[in-house]
Amino acid sequence: MNKLIEYDNGLKVVVYSVPGVRSVACGYWAGVGSGNETAQINGLSHFTEHMMFKGTKDMTPFDIANAFESLGANVNAFTSKECTCYYVKSVDEYGEKCFELLSKIMFESTFDKGELDKERKVIVEEINMVEDSPEDICYDYIASATFGNEGLGQTILGPIDNVLRFDGDDIRSHLKNFYVPGNMVIAFSGNITAQQADALVRKYTLPNFPKCASKPSIIKNAFNSRIHAQRIKDFEQSNIALSFPSIPFGDDRAIVQTALNVCLGGGMSSRLFQSVREQRGLAYSVYSAPSAYRDIGTFNIYLNISEVNTLKALEAVKEEIDNFKKNGISETELERTKVQLKSSVVFAGENVLSIMTACGKLMLLDGKIYDIDERIRKIDAITKKDIDDFANFIFDYSRLNSAYVGKKTDVDVLGVFDKN
Repeated sequence: MNKLIEYDNGLKVVVYSVPGVRSVACGYWAGVGSGNETAQINGLSHFTEHMMFKGTKDMTPFDIANAFESLGANVNAFTSKECTCYYVKSVDEYGEKCFELLSKIMFESTFDKGELDKERKVIVEEINMVEDSPEDICYDYIASATFGNEGLGQTILGPIDNVLRFDGDDIRSHLKNFYVPGNMVIAFSGNITAQQADALVRKYTLPNFPKCASKPSIIKNAFNSRIHAQRIKDFEQSNIALSFPSIPFGDDRAIVQTALNVCLGGGMSSRLFQSVREQRGLAYSVYSAPSAYRDIGTFNIYLNISEVNTLKALEAVKEEIDNFKKNGISETELERTKVQLKSSVVFAGENVLSIMTACGKLMLLDGKIYDIDERIRKIDAITKKDIDDFANFIFDYSRLNSAYVGKKTDVDVLGVFDKN
């Protein structure tokens, strides 16, 4: 069902064949994002991603968009803290043509100055939009509090001054440093075989890579503790983020953490949602979400509240965490969580784009092949003790960080978690 192909230049290709479907998804994955950038080039990964669709030596931006849409394809890209992905999904009979087009923008984009100047305005507007979103600001502030002003602590979009300065040479240097075979993965899923994928890569990809390229070094990150960041601004709603140190991407305990997250704050039936929102009415939104990176991870809790409810909402969150640490997960919750997790895995396995994303990210960040059956076996193997032990390991208030964005408050956010 799934297969790994490795080439002499270091490129890895993952193929997840899905019988019975008529679609194909493929993606180029590069192991670079804001977490790999210095302050001087922060935002360049995201800027590069935008510019890849802005023209090649023989295609205008319209030509590119029109070519994909004429094939009925869904094409897009995204940048995260540690990776950049360019992907397309199409009907299987147009799979080769779509991969050819995707490869063309990957290797033949020209970064015309006029297009650069237009796109930088678009990105500046994207940055300005964040200023109207207290939740987005809170995400950025908790990252900065947790990781400082380098690596993972930086924003994906970068500062406006950088965006206004980037030029074509910056992008070409970025590609030379990071878009190299040893730092890239190509993932395929859907109605395609490993032999067909190999033929496409040999035809459209391998000839375009430089003969000699080294894999870039990875920036090491450190978790700060007991840092509070805040932004006082007259939003109607206030946002709070709490961040505990956790496990890196690929850690064997990842599935246990996922189960803990589902039970504590991962859905409408979770403890935090039921207690803080449904029973007490203290928050519009409350949820938990782990974030995992190559060498480090965090377990995060987010709240969207009215400022007047800040103290009561935080006390309610602490109460739920303390209760989880003391009493653990119930057998009923455990079984429900397993069913939810298995359903999520199976449903995602019926979407070729979701499979491609899972395959590409796992191979890029952890060097492993995604296997749905193995993941279900791991879910079935989770015990109450696994989750209870992990909760006591993860929820260490002495290492907690926090961020607050909203109207002025007198509440000491971290201080709430020091109370007995």
